[in-house]
Amino acid sequence: MDNIKITQDGFVWLIVTDSAKELWSSGALQIYRLYPDGTEALIMDARDLQYALEHGDDIGVEVAPLVSLINSYQNLEQ
Repeated sequence: MDNIKITQDGFVWLIVTDSAKELWSSGALQIYRLYPDGTEALIMDARDLQYALEHGDDIGVEVAPLVSLINSYQNLEQ
């Protein structure tokens, strides 16, 4: 589960730090810098991306709030 992060507010992120440059270049997904305090910031340009990588921050894409995933899973079981 090294590629999943759940922040204090219960939001689930897929960690894509290793492929962040490729994702940024493709423009396929919005990527976010994830701060240790549980906040995040949209990476707006190549400079933001480079800064996050140089400082060892996690870079992620949004998945969903954990409660939504749990509810979806429970609905599948019924």
